[in-house]
Amino acid sequence: MNKIEKIKTRGVGVYDPANNSFDYTPFNEGASSQTDVKNCIGGGKSWITTGKDPSRMLSLKCKASSSDQYSDLLTQFNQLTKDLKPEKPVTLPDSLRVVKENGLECWLDEKKNEMTFTGRIDLTRHPRDWQAEVLRQVQLVVRRLPANQRFNKIINTLKTGEQNHV
Repeated sequence: MNKIEKIKTRGVGVYDPANNSFDYTPFNEGASSQTDVKNCIGGGKSWITTGKDPSRMLSLKCKASSSDQYSDLLTQFNQLTKDLKPEKPVTLPDSLRVVKENGLECWLDEKKNEMTFTGRIDLTRHPRDWQAEVLRQVQLVVRRLPANQRFNKIINTLKTGEQNHV
């Protein structure tokens, strides 16, 4: 005698009392709703949905016990998006920029109370005195920022906030 194994499946069962019949339709039959599925080390996954308006989807996953969750998630994000190149480099908005001269740019973010600055040095023009050029750019930041109203507002807010907390 052959033993028949039971297989559990999800689906919809419909009983029709008029005919005294039962009809069962299992789920997961039909076309997949995901195309171009990619998995990466760590459990991340990317795919494109099907339908009228397809979307690119990403799912990132890391252990709650991980010592560096941000790094784990960022690594997966970079793996899953390596074929997606931005049309232009991601930059800080011009509305936050307060200095732009001689290869130096400086941005102020009032919401985060942060300052970011970048400098470019043409090493072919300054092969021997690149250190002096770095120092010149840092001095330029120090000279320009005190004249900026947004910078002064942030500094004064932080100073008064420190005095209130002491």
